[in-house]
Amino acid sequence: MPPVVRALTTSLLYPRAVLVRTALAATAIALAIAAPASAAEVSLALDSEEGVRLGTATELSGEVTEAGAPLAGRTVALELRRHPFARDWRRTGITEVTAADGGFAFSRRLERNHQVRVRLVTEPAEPAIFSPPLEAYVLPAFTLTFDQRGARRLRLRQTYTVPRSARLSAPTRFYVGPCKADRRGRCTARRAQFRIAAETRRLRAGRYVASARIRLPKSFRGRFQYVSCFTYSRGSGMGDPDQRCPKRFARLR
Repeated sequence: MPPVVRALTTSLLYPRAVLVRTALAATAIALAIAAPASAAEVSLALDSEEGVRLGTATELSGEVTEAGAPLAGRTVALELRRHPFARDWRRTGITEVTAADGGFAFSRRLERNHQVRVRLVTEPAEPAIFSPPLEAYVLPAFTLTFDQRGARRLRLRQTYTVPRSARLSAPTRFYVGPCKADRRGRCTARRAQFRIAAETRRLRAGRYVASARIRLPKSFRGRFQYVSCFTYSRGSGMGDPDQRCPKRFARLR
């Protein structure tokens, strides 16, 4: 009798175990089928990846989609984080509603570099959905001019306007090239040669200047083109830290 009992016990328990596992598998399959096939996605792009001058609005655009299909009529909100990006993201209160193609656009005037992202407004119980963050660069506002100091002598001058707390330290590089006018008098030269790196000096809070004296070659025949370049000043929060100026020649067109 005892051996028969053990055999019956084994034969009864084994099928039950199989049924339990089968039920769990069926539940998992049911949950997988019930789960959504995809979630909404938010894309974002800057109209100018190189940055904009101080005083010019930063333009952003993107779209909201789900499984590749546009989501219209959804509310999206702009969020920012100011240089040096140490604080939490700030909700600006600026919102837009997506168009029929799922698209949206924002325009915001900034005074420093910012990290930007867009949040899809969802119900409180739903997880937040964000676009990938981007870095929006803001460059100093600047004006480049020249004064004639003789038959072939020039003084190049570049002035900068920045927020009062900003500090510029990087030098300003000046490039000068010939004009080579065509029959219509238009300059055709494509590049200018590096001539000098001038100190960028502080005049007062929010105002900087760089200037240099240049002597033109006789071959220019009094006609010339000029351009400047300045890189990121450490700690300023203005411009692309990875930007570099040409070493020898700068393009004019």
